[in-house]
Order: sequence, then C-alpha cells, then structure tokens
Amino acid sequence: MIYADDTQLYMILDRSERSKDLSRLERCVSDVKSWAVSNKLMLNDSKTEVVHMSSRYVQSSPLPPLTIGDSVINASESARDLGVIFDSRLDMKQHIKSITKSASFAIYRIGQIRKYLDSNATERLVHAFVSSRLDCCNSLLFASPDCDIAKLQRLQNSAARLVSWCKYRDHITPVLEELHWLPVQYRVEYKILLLTYKSLCDLAPAYIKDLACSYHPSRSLRSSSKNLLRPVKRKHYLL
Repeated sequence: MIYADDTQLYMILDRSERSKDLSRLERCVSDVKSWAVSNKLMLNDSKTEVVHMSSRYVQSSPLPPLTIGDSVINASESARDLGVIFDSRLDMKQHIKSITKSASFAIYRIGQIRKYLDSNATERLVHAFVSSRLDCCNSLLFASPDCDIAKLQRLQNSAARLVSWCKYRDHITPVLEELHWLPVQYRVEYKILLLTYKSLCDLAPAYIKDLACSYHPSRSLRSSSKNLLRPVKRKHYLL
C-alpha cells in the first residue's frame, strides 16, 4: 500500500446548522477514504486531526467528536500544516513557540562548539539552523503583536552575538548592521513585499496573484499613477 499525507478539507460552519455541517464533513471524509482505497492508497484514521478555527471575540461551543472510519476524533487546539502550526485562534502563538524552542536549542548546540569555529563557519551554521527557521513562512506573522515578534528578535540577537563573539551588554543594532541582518519585523515585511512584487510581475502562483490586483480608478485621479493595489475584501468571518 502507498501512504499519502497532508490531505486537507476545509469547511465553513454555520452555527445554526452545525450538526448538519459536521455530518456533511464526515460523509466527505468517507468519500475521500473510499476514493483512496480504490486508488490503492490508505487513509490513516487515527492520525486525522480536526481544528475548529474561530474568533476569540465570539463565544462558540467546542466541536463534538467526529467519527472518521473506525476512529473517534476530538477537536485539537492546533495542527501542523507544511511546517506551520495553526491554532484554533489563528494567532500563531503555537507556531512562534515552536520556532523559539527549536531555534534556541540550535543556538545552544552551536554555542557549545563556537570556540572551535571561525566567524564565517559560525554564521553558516546560524543561517542553516536558526535564520532558516525565522524566515520559513514568516509572512504569516505579519501584524502579529510586538510581544510575539520580540521573542523571535531575542533569538536573532543571541545568534548575532554568537557569530560576532560580542558580549550581552553590547548594543545589538551595530552588530546586526555589521552582519547585514534585517531585524525580524523587517524580514516579515520584506517577505510580504517580495510576494507582492512577484505577484505583480506574474512570477507567483495564481492563488497569490489573485490577491494582488492593481487599482484602476473609474476616473482620472492623482492616485492613478501611484501603482496602488485594490484592497482584498473578506468574504467570511471566523465563527
């Protein structure tokens, strides 16, 4: 048998018809499982995860257990999707916590062998095991609270001090400038700008290009020459 991973289903729940929508979800998963079996694939019922994403400003009752094949699945508080941890409030706190844990361990291990390395070798290790974690899917951290971004910034500061071999009482801004490292907040903004540029230059996938549309006013305005983008309208709100 061949095992397939990361099969995902999304559904918008209506609070007035929640039981009906959940039954429809169970039938949909059953159809996916039947299709997988007919194509010599296996759907692992016990590893199925269900996350109910809702607004923290709206009170909602927890989801009842779902029956997936022979397993009863309870709703989880978070789930990993392509390396990113999405929680039920979509505030990315669990994802930031995971980055902090793994990057801190990497800095600790590099620090144990720092005296045997020169600055170039240390910087390569930091980029491989720390910076890569800070930059992976960091566009999802846009508009995150400053307190969450500060946790990641402290990691970058520790990595910079490790590379430059400076003391903790030294100011970190000159160190980052010497290394040519953008602070975490600017790295997030840079990633957003890069995705926008690729979208406008037809270098991004269609699902991203559809989100970045040029603004063309119906009449001649001073803003016509500023290359503005049309705001994206939200179709749904988390319940």
